[in-house]
Amino acid sequence: MTDNIVIKNENGIDLLKNIKNNSIDLILTDPPYIISKDSGMDSFTDEVKKIESSGKNVKTEKEWNVYKKKNNISDDTYKENYIKYGNTSGKKYAFKTNYGVWDKEFTMSQLEEFISLYYKKLRKGGTCIIFFDLWKISYIKEIMEKYKFKQIRMIEWIKTNPMPLNQSVNYLTNAREIAILGVKGGKPTFNSKYDKGIYEYPIQSGKKRFHPTQKNINLFEELIKKHSNENDLIVDTFLGGGTTAIACKNTNRRFIGSEISKEYYDKVIELMK
Repeated sequence: MTDNIVIKNENGIDLLKNIKNNSIDLILTDPPYIISKDSGMDSFTDEVKKIESSGKNVKTEKEWNVYKKKNNISDDTYKENYIKYGNTSGKKYAFKTNYGVWDKEFTMSQLEEFISLYYKKLRKGGTCIIFFDLWKISYIKEIMEKYKFKQIRMIEWIKTNPMPLNQSVNYLTNAREIAILGVKGGKPTFNSKYDKGIYEYPIQSGKKRFHPTQKNINLFEELIKKHSNENDLIVDTFLGGGTTAIACKNTNRRFIGSEISKEYYDKVIELMK
């Protein structure tokens, strides 16, 4: 790439091992949330395949009429999906998001290895920000405390344009994501008089979005500006859609990052040109 922006197609552990200890100013990263296994997505997909091969229906027309009345549905647009698969989105529901092989293979033990290296590589007063699944964030806190991170607190991203997974049956939206912040002792860089830790930005959209968990560029630019200075070194070991790299380029920071997926790596490289 350039002298200030370095992106590699490799495992993040290998990347970290080649970075000097006590040299990173800010780690801003978004590791796999381990959703594929915990959500039952794989087993649900298998169930769909069984339904299709058996030729049987999950629901009856009578059940559809009850469901239709209960949810104030005026027509039979979703009837076939509901009867066949048991939900109005039909087969597509089982494949609503593909988080990739890496999410299926990633474990909390691996994440702990990353966090231990994050601490070694950060300078004194360096900051680490990790986006992760809301329901597992307490485990991340325990790991960060184990490796002596200080000033641990939460950051909340409220999405201003969330959409429910299925509007006809689920009025709740996936409207927020959580990150955990920790400091390696010392006095951290904080370029703001006050920060309530709540950030409101839309989901990244348009041609720059190609990764299922891609973060908003403006969100990352604000975090980078608050927790680092120009020419500081920022690292992301799970680059994904390239948001951290782009935000560092836009804010005049040095950047080193890695993406293990060749597909996403190639897209990020193209995006950075």
